[in-house]
Amino acid sequence: MICPSCLSGGLSTGYVVAFAICALFFIVAFVTLLWASRSGRLDNLEDTKFNMLKDEE
Repeated sequence: MICPSCLSGGLSTGYVVAFAICALFFIVAFVTLLWASRSGRLDNLEDTKFNMLKDEE
């Protein structure tokens, strides 16, 4: 938490840049999650670990 006396001079450039980077990472992660969900990449996550146990020789 930022103390009120720290904000008396306004937000510094570092805070704005840090917030912008965090917001960018959040947006990229959210869009990636939506894409994976809609394309079906999150379906059957349990089946992949059992596929390596199948003996298909």
